[in-house]
Amino acid sequence: MGILFIMIGIFNFVYPLYSYEKMVRYSGAILILTGVVLQVACSSSHISFRLERRSMLIESIADFLFGILLIFNPFLSFIAYPLIIGSWILTIGILKILVSLLTLGRVPGWLYILIFGIISCVFALLIIYAPLQKSNEISKLLGAYFITMGAVLMYDSIRLKRKHEAVGLLF
Repeated sequence: MGILFIMIGIFNFVYPLYSYEKMVRYSGAILILTGVVLQVACSSSHISFRLERRSMLIESIADFLFGILLIFNPFLSFIAYPLIIGSWILTIGILKILVSLLTLGRVPGWLYILIFGIISCVFALLIIYAPLQKSNEISKLLGAYFITMGAVLMYDSIRLKRKHEAVGLLF
């Protein structure tokens, strides 16, 4: 997932206008797919923490709702994309912060979940409130977010795999 995030981030920097149009077009479908995958993972996996299962359920609902909003109103989505995607990133960031604070000391890697949430909230606020009016500027900011999140996810997965720990709360 980290490698995919970094690739999307680089694509946003190289082709900002093209990537903005593609993100508006496909991010709704990707969010719905992510919501479905999280629902299936939540219901079929053997998760030891009830909070982990609940957080996956809440995140899947958020993904699904924002995905529907993006798919069923494509014209508004193109105009209001920074607000919609920024709100989604903020929602996920707040959820991660809450989950990390609730699992403080009980789940290995809770600090990385907190870092993921804080970085998401910072980028979401920049996307929503920054005076960036051009779509290529929004694409570059989203590219920076994807690269940062990709680096955090890759570092976290390498560190936790070495210790034979797993954190399912990042997704």
